[in-house]
Amino acid sequence: MNPKILTYLQVMRESYKNKSFDEIVNLGWISEVPINIDGTKYYPAIWGSEFQDNALLVVQLTRWYIVNWFGTTDAIGFTLNEKGALTEVDANWLMNVVGHP
Repeated sequence: MNPKILTYLQVMRESYKNKSFDEIVNLGWISEVPINIDGTKYYPAIWGSEFQDNALLVVQLTRWYIVNWFGTTDAIGFTLNEKGALTEVDANWLMNVVGHP
């Protein structure tokens, strides 16, 4: 992952670490204004849901090659249990455990 993309995602993720279990589970999908990194346009999004009795928060940047049809997504996130224990997760975990970013 491009270090600039990773840094942007880490800042996005950090801004949600103060949310409660219920806030993350009920977050839904939030699309943010497109950004440019090194001249490339990315579409940021944040989403939350319940996953294996934990709250799962994912922050992602999508780059479209063919408008809204073929693209790539970089993502990271965290899980949060009801007691407040937070575990950061990376793209590899998201793809292999959740099955998608």
